[in-house]
Amino acid sequence: MALLPSVLCAVIALSLPVRPTVATNTDFSTQRTCEPIRIELCRGIGYNETSLPNIVGHELQSDANFTLQTFFPLIQFGCSKQLKFFLCATYVPMCTPKVSMPIGPCRSLCNTVKNRCHPILQGFGFPWPSALDCNRFPEENNHEHMCMQGPGEPAEGEVLVSDRPSCQGLQRSNLYVQLNRSGRCAPLCEADIMFEQNEKHFAEVWLTSWSVAALGTAIVATLCLILSTKRWDKSLMPLVISHCLVTVGWAVRWLAGRNATACGYDPQLPGVALLLTDGLSTAPCAATFLLRYYFGLSAAVWWAILCLRWSKSVRRLLGTDLTSPADLHAEKPNSSHDTLFQLAAWGIPAVLTVIVLVARLVDADELFGKSFV
Repeated sequence: MALLPSVLCAVIALSLPVRPTVATNTDFSTQRTCEPIRIELCRGIGYNETSLPNIVGHELQSDANFTLQTFFPLIQFGCSKQLKFFLCATYVPMCTPKVSMPIGPCRSLCNTVKNRCHPILQGFGFPWPSALDCNRFPEENNHEHMCMQGPGEPAEGEVLVSDRPSCQGLQRSNLYVQLNRSGRCAPLCEADIMFEQNEKHFAEVWLTSWSVAALGTAIVATLCLILSTKRWDKSLMPLVISHCLVTVGWAVRWLAGRNATACGYDPQLPGVALLLTDGLSTAPCAATFLLRYYFGLSAAVWWAILCLRWSKSVRRLLGTDLTSPADLHAEKPNSSHDTLFQLAAWGIPAVLTVIVLVARLVDADELFGKSFV
């Protein structure tokens, strides 16, 4: 869905002056006559009659309808299930002959809608419309100030799936959310789709145990190389350091925890934790991915370089009268080859990492909660 440009148009429209003059102090003391709701958007919302002027000062339904149309893309965007009811209750409030005042939304309904939709407007740099200031609505429904609480927000999983039919082709589709900005379906953070909770718990224990063991081993190996005086040991340094930093990436995942690493929030769905599908929304996710991916690739390249050097050394040894492997290290290394090896070992992983980040191909794993390609 290409709703983002439409929402941008909507919020721009909201920032412009409304065609009718909005009264700041509307007089409701005069006799009010109920009339049928003629605005198509507000039909079938639970009441059928309204009276004007409304809460924000419109005196004609055509004027109220003109303003409501600017909100239509935001309603389609689906930031809140109660947005349409809230807007209709504000611009075409309920009317009954038994009450002389228009019955609009309660403050709690306004706050609920604002909490869900305000972040969308903020994302485009627009404030919450002053005409919908929640302080102007009654705090609660009572005999002095009647208001409507609204139908209530359904459960988060139900809200998201009902408006996004493209996820219906997936198994357990009620546990997914389609993201408008990318069109991809992201699982809810705590959803058990491919694995059960006991399997995730076992995976967490397994990951923690091996992360601690691997980190300890990598630190010992690095210290041994640093303290070693043999030249051939020094040739292993880049490989061991790369593997050590990979284990640091696993340690970050273990220390941060599954949810902090694998879960995040989408701007269109504030308050709904989703399994990350197309980026690095959190610092633990970014650190885990960069350390494991970049230095994992670098370690693989260094291993290939080391194997190439060993192969050449063995062939040279077999083709000469050298009697000791130590004699091989008396030869001066080729500086041009060393420079080329350095560029390959650090440059190739850097290029691939940039490509992955630009293409937003980093996903979180449901079982281990790790971020990777």
